[in-house]
Amino acid sequence: MNWQYTDATQTVAYRVLDDGGMESCLVSVLPEGTVIDPYVAPPPPIPTTVTRFQARVALVQAGYFDTINTYIATLPQTDVKRLAWEDAAEWERASPTLNFLANMLGLSDTDVDDLFILASGISA
Repeated sequence: MNWQYTDATQTVAYRVLDDGGMESCLVSVLPEGTVIDPYVAPPPPIPTTVTRFQARVALVQAGYFDTINTYIATLPQTDVKRLAWEDAAEWERASPTLNFLANMLGLSDTDVDDLFILASGISA
């Protein structure tokens, strides 16, 4: 099995053994010429909530805001989706309203996850 760096410091490497176990070693003690695969950072965690501001800016940046806003304007003032769009302080990834809007836009779960990751990095 190939060795791979454990992090960006490139001081420790690991490999998965045939039995599924793991072995780690200081790079400095590996035999000269040992091939070590580059470190691959894990994907960022998917936030479970973002603020209303973060979500709206992410939707603007992705080009979805106007479509959603136009749809929401067609709903009665008392519709739950409209109330959520206009008043929710935070948006939850598992929200039925959010998932309805995502389906309306034809977004996959991965697309929504990517929007949440984008939104989580936005600040006012």
